[in-house]
Amino acid sequence: MAIFGWSKSKQPTPPDPQHPGGAPKAEGASTGEKAPTEASGASAAFSPEKARSFFDRGRKLEEAGQYEYAMTMWLTGMRSDPGSIEGLEGFFRCADRFRAGGDAKASRETERLAGGSTPIDRFLTAVLSWSMNPKAPDLAVRALVAAGDLGLSEVGRWIAPKAVVVLRNEDRPRKDMALRLKEACFKVGAVELALEAATVALRVDPTDNKLAAEVKNLSAEATMSKGGYEQTGQSGGFRTNVRDIDKQRKLEEGERVVKSASVIERVLAEAKAKYQASPADKPSVLAYVKALAERGRPEDEQAALEVLDSAYQSTQEFRFRKAAGDLRIRRARRELRALRESAAATPADAGLAQRVREAEASVLRSEIGELEAQIGAYPTDLSIRFELGKRYVEAGAHERAIEQLQLSKGDARLKAQSLSMLGQAFAAMDWQDEAIDTFRQALEGVTDPGDSAGLDLRYGLLGALGRRAETDRDLPSAEEAYKLASAIAIQQIGYRDIRARRDALKALLASIRAGEAGA
Repeated sequence: MAIFGWSKSKQPTPPDPQHPGGAPKAEGASTGEKAPTEASGASAAFSPEKARSFFDRGRKLEEAGQYEYAMTMWLTGMRSDPGSIEGLEGFFRCADRFRAGGDAKASRETERLAGGSTPIDRFLTAVLSWSMNPKAPDLAVRALVAAGDLGLSEVGRWIAPKAVVVLRNEDRPRKDMALRLKEACFKVGAVELALEAATVALRVDPTDNKLAAEVKNLSAEATMSKGGYEQTGQSGGFRTNVRDIDKQRKLEEGERVVKSASVIERVLAEAKAKYQASPADKPSVLAYVKALAERGRPEDEQAALEVLDSAYQSTQEFRFRKAAGDLRIRRARRELRALRESAAATPADAGLAQRVREAEASVLRSEIGELEAQIGAYPTDLSIRFELGKRYVEAGAHERAIEQLQLSKGDARLKAQSLSMLGQAFAAMDWQDEAIDTFRQALEGVTDPGDSAGLDLRYGLLGALGRRAETDRDLPSAEEAYKLASAIAIQQIGYRDIRARRDALKALLASIRAGEAGA
């Protein structure tokens, strides 16, 4: 059940995404581009007029605080006009408010609206998935790629700067993810952002000379474009001359506040008054905390913590304890990110580097403590067990990690990730046979071994095989590990340390063969 906002038990019947003609007619045209019908795989032409009727309904539902149902209206409208920037902005605005109310996942009814196998289905599914986890770089890239596949360049250029911000905010950005983002940005004509993504990839692997040359070429191309992008629409077009990704991030955040500032202030004032009149009323507590989160000032965060702590003390309901813990973790992560940025700017400061390490350990301990408490309250929630298992792996508590991950793999949605982490835990304990079997099992469920998840699993498998080959002087293990390393290098030469791994395995293979020949 949703903690805030729209009650799933009372939800109206969602519109049929394939036959949305039951909506009221309304005048108006799309503010974005019109995707070609053949690109979408749909049998009917796109209709900005039909989309407008859904957008209008979504806006009214948003004003009424029914955020998830409003999301379904925006999604259905985008099915009729996927190039609408207005539709995309409205959908993400409602998704932001839906998440601010404590909901981390859309209902099955909402997910079904985006389901299907056509390019437009994949685009809507990617947008919905990303909206529920906006800090996930893989989901941001997937949404951008889906927009590019539909030929939605303007929509892609709306997504691209946000995806780059997400990548930059990663504590440990992955090179392969940065390269995928680079290609996706370039495809939609966002050359400067492609350069930004390529630069992130080069920072991860500064030894990649080919990538360094590509960064130079992209830099020259971005300079020639003078920092602007061709506008493809009469209205709602992408802002031109965005010369700096930090400026773009500020514009994005500022506009989100300006567009809804009056509504947010009004809702907050009303929620505060109701809470102060009845501080023991649970719905009033939740509504006030949600309104504080929507405005999002530092003082709002502190006020929300005080309200949640007070509510937990008086009711002993764990949802208040969980919400307060999540807020404290987010604040600690922000402080850690600031420390890391300072340390990166002054690499010679050993004291600052030590503070970063201490802060990292402190955040990890806090996360583990919060997740352990959540499992005590929600023992059947396998997503919490997965997150705890992952933190245990990071902390080196591998046996504890295995206990949690063996349970979390029972959730089909978490199975591949859980098996991957299990393999890492077994390998760290030097249980290479178990690690190998686990990585193989995980790979059986991967549809595309060449995607990022498949690469990670193959990399883990070759590592475990390599360690067994080195310890046992086992030729078949060495041969398989070398073949895996070679295949990854052919596919993506810049992936992690794959070149060094390949060379080391080649030498190990030669050594084992020489030993057998001399025996």
